[in-house]
Amino acid sequence: MIMQKSGLKISRREILKAGAGLAAAATLGAPSIVRAQSKTITVANSGGALEAAFKAAYFDTFEQKTGIKVISAPYLDSAKLKAMVDAKSVDIDVSDLDAAEAAPAAGLGLLEEIDYKIVPTKGLQDGSANPYWTNIYIAASVIAWNVDAAKSMAIPKNWREFFDPKMKGQRTLWKSANQTLELAALGSGVDPKKLYPIDLDAAFKALDGIRSNISWFESGAQAAQLVSDNQVDFGMVWNGRIQPLKAKGAPVDYTFNNALFTYGDLCVPKGVRDKALSMEFVAHCVDPKNQAIFAENIAYGPTNQEAFAQLSPARLAEIPNSPENFPKGTMIDIDYWVKNGKEVFDRFNNWVVG
Repeated sequence: MIMQKSGLKISRREILKAGAGLAAAATLGAPSIVRAQSKTITVANSGGALEAAFKAAYFDTFEQKTGIKVISAPYLDSAKLKAMVDAKSVDIDVSDLDAAEAAPAAGLGLLEEIDYKIVPTKGLQDGSANPYWTNIYIAASVIAWNVDAAKSMAIPKNWREFFDPKMKGQRTLWKSANQTLELAALGSGVDPKKLYPIDLDAAFKALDGIRSNISWFESGAQAAQLVSDNQVDFGMVWNGRIQPLKAKGAPVDYTFNNALFTYGDLCVPKGVRDKALSMEFVAHCVDPKNQAIFAENIAYGPTNQEAFAQLSPARLAEIPNSPENFPKGTMIDIDYWVKNGKEVFDRFNNWVVG
């Protein structure tokens, strides 16, 4: 059974209130997906190992169940989402988003409310059924390293060592405010139990100290490959991206110690062509049987607690929210990003280019 630290409960009013102060610079055109003549549903995701897991657990099984083909589309970032919704040209039916991105998007009015008359909540972890998104898996930002590099240099055992300027080595971090700033705050010495609100001054000071040794990544596959190819010596990588490489014999390793846990969720863009169908797909993805298939294909944990009994012991040991691994880390606070996302993202983006 999943280990729980606290339930996340964010009201519709809180999300919309936070969104009133958000502004999104969406200069990219809305994506164009060519649809088949027969009925289809298009689901955006970040590709690679995650897409393969989505296909095995959700896409293929949904088509078998309904006869409706699922088309996979590239990750739908906030700028593309806003451009698509504003243009009233919504051709993505469901999108997989990090919860810290979904919260500001909901505040901007870019997402449909989830219909929990269609999407069941039985068995879901507390806080997974949010007004505008539904959490369907839990991932972990972990410290990963190249095993060959570790033969000749010290490897950080925690984020404090990772952000120590005296620690030699090239690092990789996600080019995004959420998660990266939490890790930087932990690197500054902040107590994990007192991580929120994030001490931004301390976090940016920690980033300043290693700026010249950061190689940024923009996708999970890129992060894992940077470590595997020894383009960096160590870095922040999502566990579900580095674990398959380790299993295949790549010279990589990682630890759940000091991990930051985050939610992956499904949301529905505002103005979607068939809202009921989108909700039916989300409902399909909270089914414990399908979540177990997903977790067996990528080492991300289910949010439906009934899925745990269906996992193999080997896989249970590799997912973030197992009884063994979950106590080792800290859960991201999405409420913080609902209330502070715009300001914090702006400050981070300015720091990156500054």
